[in-house]
Amino acid sequence: MARFCVNCGAELTDKAAFCGKCGSAVTIQSLNTGSLSNYNMPGCVGFSERINDPEVIKKIEKRNKKGRGCIIIGVPLPLIIFLIVSFASEEVRTVDALVFGGGISVVILLFFVFGSFLTNAKRTWDGIVVDKKTKNRSRRFRDGEVQHYTDYIIYFRTDSGKKKISVGSSNGGPDYRDYYDYLNVGDRVRYHPNLSFSYEKYDKSHDSAIPCMFCKTMNDIQNGRCEACDNLLFK
Repeated sequence: MARFCVNCGAELTDKAAFCGKCGSAVTIQSLNTGSLSNYNMPGCVGFSERINDPEVIKKIEKRNKKGRGCIIIGVPLPLIIFLIVSFASEEVRTVDALVFGGGISVVILLFFVFGSFLTNAKRTWDGIVVDKKTKNRSRRFRDGEVQHYTDYIIYFRTDSGKKKISVGSSNGGPDYRDYYDYLNVGDRVRYHPNLSFSYEKYDKSHDSAIPCMFCKTMNDIQNGRCEACDNLLFK
């Protein structure tokens, strides 16, 4: 099984005590013995080629097309509504309708552009999980109520040396721990910004469960398709 340096992500030789690239001491990570690590599936090592499968590409394109359709309708809608109100009521001037309605439309468009940037497939990267932490936090509202929640934080180092972070918060409701429970320190991962479950694990050979990259449902590692949405699993 290939090993990678936790510090810089370089591939290590089997008996290496120090990384040949950065010189860091090699630590041997013990395998998780929890519910996700009961199997030995030697064929599940390496990043999946499913991202290039025509079925997966079609699924992503269909979702993107649906999003573009919603934005085509959503962007001009506030402006249209304000203009209709200005024509129907003397209390709202046309110029005010253009300013407020147009402003809201511009904000919606900016959110769409920013979201499209964040989910662009060109932002894919490979890296290593270098640390995991939890932080208990609290938030006080104006009415005096205090809400306690937990942040589940994962730190990554990309192959290019950049630091990345993933934060999931319980926010007083169900814990958003998808990545935190699935990934371990030392795991090599690939980040897919255009998929719902964004982090694909390089070595799945000791996992008994695998996440659906589209609906986040955990499936038996031996399944070929998601039992919830029937999409291909990244094996």
